[in-house]
Amino acid sequence: MNPFEKTSAGLFLVVGPPSSGPLEAERICSALIQKLSEGPTLNLDASTWQNAMQMVPNQVETATTSMTLNRTMAVAELPDAFASICANAADGAKAAFDLAKPISIYLSKYDEPTAFNCLILDQSDSAEIHLSLTCLAVFDRGSLGSFALTSTLLKASLNLSNKHTQSTIAQVFGRFGPPSDSPYYLRVLP
Repeated sequence: MNPFEKTSAGLFLVVGPPSSGPLEAERICSALIQKLSEGPTLNLDASTWQNAMQMVPNQVETATTSMTLNRTMAVAELPDAFASICANAADGAKAAFDLAKPISIYLSKYDEPTAFNCLILDQSDSAEIHLSLTCLAVFDRGSLGSFALTSTLLKASLNLSNKHTQSTIAQVFGRFGPPSDSPYYLRVLP
């Protein structure tokens, strides 16, 4: 029997410098939030998030990785473990600060989540956006404090210095503004 209630959570995190107008990453994030909000019964389903990410055009360096991590830890340590895994996944985005802290603070609202989707859009560099989607799920392995964490990671980069890519992003996402101050959205400065 599972020792904790099943709680699912999702987080959208945009990393970027202050700007007088919305960053492209914020516009993309708004569009993805709207897309996922269309089906409230499936809006926390990992495959729904993975499908929504596919609507971002002209992705380069797209990679998908799935793995199972066997961990032994106290249930209360799961939010920090999730935050660490998501922050490490975004490390390829050259994040110059610790993303784990804001993710962990967000997850602390959910006691012990057993499923978590985290989409990080890093536009620290004005010439590119790095997208990192981590979908995590926890399975009780039967012995006290022993869990299997399944992790699916999708990564992509958008080259904004490419005129065609920039034009397509403006055409597809130009009507979207920055996401509102939703409880599932964080904006972090690099």
